[in-house]
Amino acid sequence: MDLTPDRAALAVEHHECPNCDAPAGSACRTRGGKTAAKYHTPRFVLVPPSARNSKS
Repeated sequence: MDLTPDRAALAVEHHECPNCDAPAGSACRTRGGKTAAKYHTPRFVLVPPSARNSKS
């Protein structure tokens, strides 16, 4: 089974965002400080492929 959306979010949020400096455990932020609609690509890239494509 692929990673659920909740687990994928936890895997991404485990890292700080190099784009908006959101701390680990927080969602990405827009330039205006609001919660971003999606994670910034540089932060998603920090998640190892094995975690993104893991099977249960």
